[in-house]
Amino acid sequence: MRYWFLITALLFSMNALSKKVSSELSLLEQAHNDIKPNKYTGIDSLIVYQKGKLLAENYYDRFNASIPHRTHSTFKSITALITLIVADKKLIAYDEPVMPLLEGFRKLQTSDPRKKQITIRHLLNMSSGLSCDESPGSDGPNHEFGVDEGKSPLAYAMEIEMAAIPGGQWNYCNANSFMLAAAVSAALERAGQEDIFQFADKYLMKPLGITNYRLTKSYDGRFLNGQGNAYFLPKDLAKFGLLLLNKGEWQGNKIISRQAINLIYKKHFKVNWSFTDLVKGMPITETTYSHQWYRTGFDLKSKNIDVWHSWGNGGQFIYVIPELESVVVFTGSNQGNFTKQKQPFDILYQYILPELLKKKHG
Repeated sequence: MRYWFLITALLFSMNALSKKVSSELSLLEQAHNDIKPNKYTGIDSLIVYQKGKLLAENYYDRFNASIPHRTHSTFKSITALITLIVADKKLIAYDEPVMPLLEGFRKLQTSDPRKKQITIRHLLNMSSGLSCDESPGSDGPNHEFGVDEGKSPLAYAMEIEMAAIPGGQWNYCNANSFMLAAAVSAALERAGQEDIFQFADKYLMKPLGITNYRLTKSYDGRFLNGQGNAYFLPKDLAKFGLLLLNKGEWQGNKIISRQAINLIYKKHFKVNWSFTDLVKGMPITETTYSHQWYRTGFDLKSKNIDVWHSWGNGGQFIYVIPELESVVVFTGSNQGNFTKQKQPFDILYQYILPELLKKKHG
């Protein structure tokens, strides 16, 4: 009995000490500890910057700082940045029709007149009017396989039937981002410039100090996979977020014009799913979309905070939080599981945003 009393007392003391230590940890450290034992599963990295200072850099499972991670559709947001640079250089116009550019590669077969109304801006905003809906849980039509793995992906994308007049509605569709990159390639060729791979390296990657990365080509080897599947280091993904946060500037150099960056910050089309429906303790908030980037609102009870972000299958996110002067990056391995992919939104709400808010005013 006496030993039982001593053991109970010891366990009580250890529990009390554990709670004390936990209360002394920052919320960022608590987030890291909750990711480690798999309270949150399939997360591969967490990077946090505030006011240009690195606050957290954590890797999990087999990943580390020197392993480039597959971005999936987060690369769509980077494709947009490449497009903005090309537009800044007056090599392409946002309201320029896409089909005349693409027909430099192959002739359009579809006779639907709405097809020739699609512009660069429509592709940037996923408002092309294509009969295509690849949203999570959607019944389609789904053309992802034909674009990602088809033998002639541009021909496939160009011949997708129309469902609406361009500019009228938003539907998530990989063909938009693939054709966007192809149209940019055509514009660069028209201007006698480098190809899109060389252009992106010269005007975006190298100025940001990004060297350990890999872009991928279509199945036929002709086009950049502007819809996804590139590989970047998580800390380099954060550089794209910092570029957006700083309105196109990087270490005093202007890479993208402020006017172009502001196109991303506009609240444009409402997304037809929720990123925050599983966040504990917070009402579901709206997500909007503009120029291949999302905007999701967070209700922190004491404050509403807007967050601009990418999204890639598996849980690849670049979060840009202007109000808190912060950038957060997650990479993950939850491919095909949209529920688990949304875990970073809960981590943001429970730990990261409150900590960043405290540090901003602390």
